[in-house]
Amino acid sequence: MQTNPSLTQTFAVETYMRRAYNYLDNMADESGRPYFNIYWFQGGESAQANHNDDDAPDVTSRQWQAAILARHMTGQQCRYENVWAKTILGRIDPKTGLLDPSLSHPNCCSDGHNAMVLYSLATAWADSKDPVYRDAACRMIAQLPGVKPKTMWQGVSIKSVMTWVRLSNDMPGLEYAGTMARDVLDGFGAANHFGGHMHQGLRNLSGVVDYALYVKDAAMLARVDALYRDVRSKGTRFGWLPENAPRAGSPERDQVGCETCALMDFVALATPLANNGHPEYWGDIERMLRNQLAENQVADGSWLKPGDKPDTQLDTWRDVGSRMVGGWAGWSSPTHIWSNGSGSEPTEAGGFKAFMNCCGGSGDTALFTAWKNASLVENGVLSVNMHIDKLLPQAEIRCHQPYQGYLSIALKEACKVRVRVPDFVEARDVKVSSNKGGVKAAVENGYFELGPRQAGEKIEVTYPVPVKEEEIAIGNPGHKQYHYRVTWKGDTVVRMTPIGEQYKTIHSGWGKDPFETEAYYGEEGPGRLYQREYMLSDVVPQPSPLCVDDGKLNFWMLR
Repeated sequence: MQTNPSLTQTFAVETYMRRAYNYLDNMADESGRPYFNIYWFQGGESAQANHNDDDAPDVTSRQWQAAILARHMTGQQCRYENVWAKTILGRIDPKTGLLDPSLSHPNCCSDGHNAMVLYSLATAWADSKDPVYRDAACRMIAQLPGVKPKTMWQGVSIKSVMTWVRLSNDMPGLEYAGTMARDVLDGFGAANHFGGHMHQGLRNLSGVVDYALYVKDAAMLARVDALYRDVRSKGTRFGWLPENAPRAGSPERDQVGCETCALMDFVALATPLANNGHPEYWGDIERMLRNQLAENQVADGSWLKPGDKPDTQLDTWRDVGSRMVGGWAGWSSPTHIWSNGSGSEPTEAGGFKAFMNCCGGSGDTALFTAWKNASLVENGVLSVNMHIDKLLPQAEIRCHQPYQGYLSIALKEACKVRVRVPDFVEARDVKVSSNKGGVKAAVENGYFELGPRQAGEKIEVTYPVPVKEEEIAIGNPGHKQYHYRVTWKGDTVVRMTPIGEQYKTIHSGWGKDPFETEAYYGEEGPGRLYQREYMLSDVVPQPSPLCVDDGKLNFWMLR
């Protein structure tokens, strides 16, 4: 968050999803069409939001899916959920079953755009079992193999196809998914080095891992794991990832920014790996969730100057900053919601692109993915994978991090219980107790195995939350580097301090001739992040409002 809460509360993912409704309900025109671009003006003019070709179907399908997921997580319906459903169905050609190029720009009818639509259709069918969504998804998946992929986005359809295969047992897409999965891995090369656009590459891999698990291809799964570890090495421990991972000869310059779409895909890749033999990755997910993902959500848009011009067919100036609260960063730095690192030249009117709202639905999907898998019950076993609040039919889990090293599990049903040991403590420093007597805790594969427990039992886990510092740097090789001192309390970053030279301007211009532009990698800039000094306190936080997990729509708990 960029602003301190008025009341110290436990960390609950529902808190961030509830904030997202402000963005989902307001950053759209009167017809419900989302705005894609948000512009900030250096001269002090009013911020501007406008439409472009990606508003529909790309952004609309992402936000429709996000609205469905958010409803399951909060019990609240988004204003435009039904409008977006009609919009997406109306963009599909009844003859071909694919996006109709006469209703959307031809560049927005690629396999990638169809795949985004398929993902939202699959989500809608899993939610409602409405045959309209099933029929649309079946027709689309039958036609996708004939759509020529855009080179950059080749493979993004795999996750959408595999989600539908698992939901419906409709198998025509499985062979197509396998072909694309092998092509994706061939593109990375035998050395399993990740390079290129993070969102695209990670989205591809989130589909490949789904396919590999479904067909039980151990060799393919091992390659995906190797690529995941390489991706992890290109970011930071607190979850900041560069929008692009440079390859040899690539045209990146001084600008680097963290795109929320990439964080969504990182979580979507790490979660099935963590659920299938790599529990050590839960720490990666929790640190990203508590830190960069949480900070990438817009909590303060006051730096985007409000305007009073009347809306046009394509543009709006009305209260853009307040309408963006709950939206998501497209190019954050470790200290600011906007790094000015997009590489896009200013518009003729002098506006710089501050947000791209493909991230608008992506951040919500990332929240949902982490929330669904933070704690879950499978075959009578409750696994507490992340030390965050979670309400299940079988148990209520509460955690006081970062204020205190305390986790409680109030059991409503009898089950076996296992709790992951936090990465920052040794198992010997953790104490486990119960209101029903002594607890024998055996440590296996990074978990405290607590065995069968009783309904009505309250288990308490306590441990130290040390405060530590580390120094890190981000930046493209051969270009400006930005240095920070990171203060941790347990798994939470409580302070982010720029150190070294504070660059006021950088050479930007991804893929084109560079130009000089302001940059926000130091103390000064819009939307200061990690203002969390209050988290250093040793206090008992108030319990945050939770919503019970109904067990539906977990597309990342794969076997």
